[in-house]
Amino acid sequence: MMERVKSWVLSLLVVASLFLTWQLWTYQPNYALLDEQDYVQSENVGAELSLHDVIWPEQMVMHKGNQITSMNGSDRLFSVFYRELLDSRFEEITLQQDADLDQLLSGERVMEIIFPTAIPASILNKVLSFEMDMPQLSIDTVDRIILLDEGGDIDHLTVKFISFHEGVVLEGETNFSVSNFRNRYFAQTEQFPNVFAYTLNESAKLPKTLYLPKEPVTLDTISDTSTPIDCHHFLRVLFSDIDSVKQYYQDNRESSFTDGNRMMSLEGGGSYLTYVHPIYSETPNTSQQHVIQTTFDFINSYGGWTDNYRLYDWNVASQEENATYRMIIDGLPVFESRGRDLASIHVTRSGGQVTEFSRPLYNLDQSPLDAKRTMELAAGQDILNYVEEKFGPQEIENIRIGYKMDRTDHLVIHFEPSWYVQVDGSWYSVDLND
Repeated sequence: MMERVKSWVLSLLVVASLFLTWQLWTYQPNYALLDEQDYVQSENVGAELSLHDVIWPEQMVMHKGNQITSMNGSDRLFSVFYRELLDSRFEEITLQQDADLDQLLSGERVMEIIFPTAIPASILNKVLSFEMDMPQLSIDTVDRIILLDEGGDIDHLTVKFISFHEGVVLEGETNFSVSNFRNRYFAQTEQFPNVFAYTLNESAKLPKTLYLPKEPVTLDTISDTSTPIDCHHFLRVLFSDIDSVKQYYQDNRESSFTDGNRMMSLEGGGSYLTYVHPIYSETPNTSQQHVIQTTFDFINSYGGWTDNYRLYDWNVASQEENATYRMIIDGLPVFESRGRDLASIHVTRSGGQVTEFSRPLYNLDQSPLDAKRTMELAAGQDILNYVEEKFGPQEIENIRIGYKMDRTDHLVIHFEPSWYVQVDGSWYSVDLND
């Protein structure tokens, strides 16, 4: 009896195997080889830029006696000052021993140039003009640059490069014009909002300080139309053999392209592109080039700088590294209000190869709609009280004003100012009415 059961089971397994084999041979997924007219010949999507076009500060803070004022990217003098800094030269750079917060800001007139993320020394070398290379000075990254005017009849400003993570300060000289520093910039401090200092991680060797407005802030809302970017521009950029690429539609009717290994997908009704190229290796090849340089060069390779994007974050892990370039509107960063982050270009590499890539597929038009209205945002202390209660002081990494993006359809985009808090690397909109 047992032998008969075994025979029946064996027969069923053979039949099942034949059926599954037949299914694999005859199944035809919804693939379609791309025709010649389906893709656009390789041409630039947007502009090619230099590194100094995307490495920009997010805030400049002016100390004059007991008065502290701040200007952000929406102020005209912000870009004028920074471009003069880019044209300056930095010399006699040495390591400052036993620096503390008070020493950093000791001067008659002091300007803090604050970056949204730490800038690697190798990248800063390519943005600023140094007498010698920064990597030789035992510093890995720079969070802030401080210019100090010690008063009197001086012929140069003192410059300091600050690394909060390393607790290191470099000090030197710059030929930035002393006359311009005093008469063009600090002579106008009264027109900028007063701010107060809020110190994070006070136990650190060099604690990081945020500057928040003492009074409520009034900003404009902005509305703009947009033009879609044809996704086929990216086929030759992302796939090595265009003839092997097939297109198919997912259950939600979103479109994808694949060569059997790499995959490029369209999301949000075609407004957002994601790309994945898996690399299977326990020991991926390492790259001597910093991830910021690699990702910048990758975007530059197809003229991918549409609208105004700036470096906003980067991360180096053991297996993969990434960088994020965020859209800037009227000098302020843009954050997605819900779902996909449609306001940033994100690139990931493993070793020296790009393995993930995502970006918006639209261009903002040059002339915003004439539909501005003003909004008043809460004063800094009110926001600080709220986020400390909601998140806890130890979790706060940054607090700043940005634009919340909302797309009413695929063509019109609205930008509304809002307070944001950064916790565990992510940005959250702050609404005091919640």
